Amino acid sequence: MSYTSEHHHMAPVLAKARQLDIATNPAPEALFEPLTAGFNLWCTPEDHPQGWEGIPLIAGTFSKPCGFLGTASWKWDDDRIIGITLDTDAYDLADHRPQVFSRKAGKDWISIHNRPEDLEWAEQKIHWLFSQAGVPCPLIVVE
Repeated sequence: MSYTSEHHHMAPVLAKARQLDIATNPAPEALFEPLTAGFNLWCTPEDHPQGWEGIPLIAGTFSKPCGFLGTASWKWDDDRIIGITLDTDAYDLADHRPQVFSRKAGKDWISIHNRPEDLEWAEQKIHWLFSQAGVPCPLIVVE
């Protein structure tokens, strides 16, 4: 294997992510932002993890209202892709519900980093994207 062959193997996934790019595609399933070696995941008022209900989201420069959820990137071992590294940060929850999702809330605050609900939703979207691209989804690792 080589970096080139591994990138070639993942090319259909990135092509599908470009097709479903939230920046330009208003379709409900367009929740991805392609990167060089992975993609960002965004949620919308209609499609989001549990706990995002009622969070006001804006379109900004994207095709529809959305909120950043996380990043899925290729997990490398030397020159081989051995999985997908998933990392989530629900910034919109902290911005709009600081009484729950902020250290200022006290000892009972809930971290926005890798919330179980966000990870579960993101993993479903990752598996779906890979299936749409016709590529077997590697192991998803949360670090």
